[in-house]
Amino acid sequence: MHYWFAAREGSGDWRDAPTALWLNGGPGSSSMLGFLQENGPVLVNASGGLMRNPYAWTRMVNLVAMESPAGVGWSYCDEMRTGGDCARDDVQTAADATAAVVDFFRKFPELRRNKFYIAGESYAGVYVPTLARALLDRNDAQTSEEAKIPLAGIATGDPCTDNESQRESMSMLWYGHKYGFVPDAEFHLLWHKCGHRYMSPRTSGRWNGRASTRLLDVFADELEKSGRDEECRVAHRKFLWQTSDAFSQDWRFAFLNDLSLFGPAAIVEGGESIPGTLDYMMTRWMMRDDVRHALHVESSPAKSWPGPTENWSYTSSWSACNENADANTPSMLDFYRSLAPRLERTIVFNGDTDPCVSYEGTRAAIIKLGFDELPGGSQRPYFYNASAVAASFLQEKPLSYGPDLSVIDAGPQFAGHVTDYDHRLSFVTVHGAGHMVPKFRPRVGILKKLLTGDPFSPPLPVDAALRDMTDDEFRRRMEAWVVDAQSAEYINFT
Repeated sequence: MHYWFAAREGSGDWRDAPTALWLNGGPGSSSMLGFLQENGPVLVNASGGLMRNPYAWTRMVNLVAMESPAGVGWSYCDEMRTGGDCARDDVQTAADATAAVVDFFRKFPELRRNKFYIAGESYAGVYVPTLARALLDRNDAQTSEEAKIPLAGIATGDPCTDNESQRESMSMLWYGHKYGFVPDAEFHLLWHKCGHRYMSPRTSGRWNGRASTRLLDVFADELEKSGRDEECRVAHRKFLWQTSDAFSQDWRFAFLNDLSLFGPAAIVEGGESIPGTLDYMMTRWMMRDDVRHALHVESSPAKSWPGPTENWSYTSSWSACNENADANTPSMLDFYRSLAPRLERTIVFNGDTDPCVSYEGTRAAIIKLGFDELPGGSQRPYFYNASAVAASFLQEKPLSYGPDLSVIDAGPQFAGHVTDYDHRLSFVTVHGAGHMVPKFRPRVGILKKLLTGDPFSPPLPVDAALRDMTDDEFRRRMEAWVVDAQSAEYINFT
């Protein structure tokens, strides 16, 4: 398994810092995308070079980005040594990643005395909990403390979590109607009479390395549901027209960004082959001979990046983004029920404008866990420091990175909502963020809260107190709460 390790920056010895493993999803998406476009110490800039990232996670942790599963990026399997292709599922991927993490701590034993965290987004909503449980179960079987992996917490962003809870919120028709792209009458016709859903391909449960199929073709079978009724055909075509081919990730003429509703239009799937896109520039950089030499991947049988190979295949094992799972297949909720009581902190977060994995489905999944809501922990706002950035940084950065960044210091601003549950689990929305929260809202401090265990904002008064306050008492209490929530106790102003 190929990984890129970046030591913590700044004062102090990196050997005394915690370590965080970062995973992207897909399946089939390289974690180098997160490392070089979201949270690593350097970012691919607007011209295809590298620039420093002032919001890098390496300000707080040693960061490891691992290309998983085998066959993605520069990672490979034994079959690739003889010209074959990798075939993986969720169970094998967790086992491979466990072996890689154990090997990492063998190579860096000095980091074993510090805390270890795992974070990721999208289909890593499966990778992260399955790896975490495998590591904790392995720890339970060890007879010496030195052999254990010091896993302290996990964070999953915009995650594949639970089929039942997330199914309807992954419908492109449902999402388009929610945000006003589809008129009420046409939505009700398509949804109720025609029976159309336009489910995200992310829910397929089986993937291969062949070029992605355009949603225009994938969704053509929606017409079969309505017996090719003419009224449904017209509404179907209007829907595709209104929503940039149903929020397509790979349509060459896409005018909406499937990963960030309010971000600039961008090709997501296949962008690595389209000159001028960020993914194209990053691919060219990752394929350079000097870069491959620096990354020690010259001997990898993977000869192109980001992969995977055409005949690579992946099968989902759990009931999360997997339409092939039956009713008895466990979802990530079963993993969280095992993990959260054994960890110091568990954070599940979701951009509140994500077209791919809508926050409503993730929130429903977390509620379905059945954990008790903490007193005062019900849904409430939290804030972040909207600090100014240098004009030179805005000119150099990619258009899609931090679209709300500004040369003007705006001070404390609304960041989203948080709900706190028993077993130190929090569900967090990130306001204005799309599918990749660290990329679209880099100033929101998810990582810091994961490391410290600090609350995102003060607790609300309990229901009985809210009921019994006078109107004047309520107004004063709410105003004082906002002042407190926007203070340095809850917001990082450094």
